[in-house]
Parts: sequence; C-alpha cells; structure tokens
Amino acid sequence: MFKLDKDAILTHPRLQFLTDVVPVEEHLDNIERFINECYTSDGWTVVQNGRVVALRATDESRLSSAFKASLYLGKYNDMANRDRFSKSMVSAGHSYEPIRGENVLFLFIGIGKPVYDHLVTYTVGRPTRIAGGQRANVPWGFELPVEAKNKGEYEEELERIRTVIRLAKQDKAEQMQAARAKLPVGYIMPPFLMEFSEEALIKSVFRQRLFEKGAQGATVEVASDMLECCLQVDRQKWETLIDYHGPHVAQWEKAMRSLRKDGASFADIAALAGIDVESAITMNLHDLLVATVGKLPPSMWEKQR
Repeated sequence: MFKLDKDAILTHPRLQFLTDVVPVEEHLDNIERFINECYTSDGWTVVQNGRVVALRATDESRLSSAFKASLYLGKYNDMANRDRFSKSMVSAGHSYEPIRGENVLFLFIGIGKPVYDHLVTYTVGRPTRIAGGQRANVPWGFELPVEAKNKGEYEEELERIRTVIRLAKQDKAEQMQAARAKLPVGYIMPPFLMEFSEEALIKSVFRQRLFEKGAQGATVEVASDMLECCLQVDRQKWETLIDYHGPHVAQWEKAMRSLRKDGASFADIAALAGIDVESAITMNLHDLLVATVGKLPPSMWEKQR
C-alpha cells in the first residue's frame, strides 16, 4: 500500500494553506485512498518525493524498451535484454525511439501556479495534462517565492485568495471562472497531473529546468522531486541517462566553445586553475577543464541572491 507523506506537503516552509476554507487534509486522505485503489492495486509502483508523486511509469521493468530496442537493432534471439537500450543505444548516441513512447505520470500536490506554468510549456512529449484548478476548483493557499526577502510583504496575498474562495464558493456572487482573475500569481493550485515521455524528461524538462542554470528556484525544487521519483522507480536507467545528459554536459560544452574560441594551451589552463604545469599534468584532465574553461557564469537568480 502507498502511504502519502502529508508532512512533506503540509509542513513545507514556503507553503501557506487555507485550511479554514479548504479541507486540505481530507482531500489528501482521499487522494491517498484512491491512489491505492486506482494505481497500487492495479500493479503500478507509486513513489513520492517531496510534493511530487509518480503514479505510473510505463517502462518500470524496462521490458517494453528492451523489446523495442531489440527489434530496432534486429536482435530477435534476445528481446528481453533490459540493458540493450542503455548500453548499446544511449552510449552510442543512437535513436531514443525505445523510450519515446514510455511515459511517467506525475501527480503534483501543493504547487504554485508559476511552477505549473514552467512545466506546462513542454508540449512535446507531454501527452497528459489534468489541471482542475485552471477552471472551477478552488486554490489551496499561497506559495512564497524561493527568492522572497521579506515574507511579510506577501501576507495580503493569502487574504486575497481567501476572498476569492468566499466570493465564488460561499457567497456565490461570482463564478470561479471569473473570480480567479483576482488571484495572485503565486496561488497554490489544486493537485494536477502531467505525463511526460522519458525522452522528453531527460532531454528537455530535466535539462532546462534542472541541469542547466537559470530555472526559477521553486521549479528547480519540483524538477528535482520529479527526477528523484524516476530514480526510485529505476535507478540504473536514470543514472545512465543522467550520465549522458546531466549537468556536466553544459560545462563540457562551455569548455569546448572556450577552447575553440581562445585557443588556450595547457599552460593557460594551468594558470586559470592557479597551479603550475607540473601539478596540472597529474590532475584528471576532464575535471581540470570543467573547473576552468568549463566554468559556467552565474544565472540571473544567482546574481539576484
């Protein structure tokens, strides 16, 4: 049975829930109950990290991608080889077709609207989007920005959300579709679903929102939860994919561009590292290049901090 970690959601330091007008804990209890009824009892491995729950990974056992990779490579006598895609295709830079149709369905709970907007932009490789809070469902509260310096400045936002709920659901003076126009940007959306292909996750979502610098802080946090869920489902597959698409790739590309542009010598690299050439010769060359010509500039968010 799957047990929803409610504390990871309810005690999150940046989340302010309107429990006086929204029965949040009751909703969470019902969500947990029906996750077990609709997914766990049907054989799916459900995992949670932080505010993200992976409900269903279609290639959990890696047998589907094993069959497709074998068919792609014409290996008909060993079609259940779970390692063929990662060891023969990923490592060689071949097609990602075997996992293009394999998806991970995520449930997001306690997520602010800005993060939803950052994730929903990925239309390629995203076959499912269930966002009930975009129409008539009420918001659950307010999420403080990661970058907020003065938390007191945001206290009025919570009251604005409470007013919208009363206006639409208690007083029934306005439809929620109209009243939501009064919501602040950072309102907590009701739980929503997004499903991504595994290829889109590793090549686009995780790369742009996690591996490369520049993503907004709350989005980085949620993308990290998504990646951790994937690792819990199949650590070997995702560690292999990270090895070929992870954050070090951006550093290596920066090093390559710098070397081509500046034509630096080994002595120049040693000087950038602040060591003599003799010491540099004994160092790991990859680490040396990444730490010098591959060093990435600070992102906009880091500059602001």
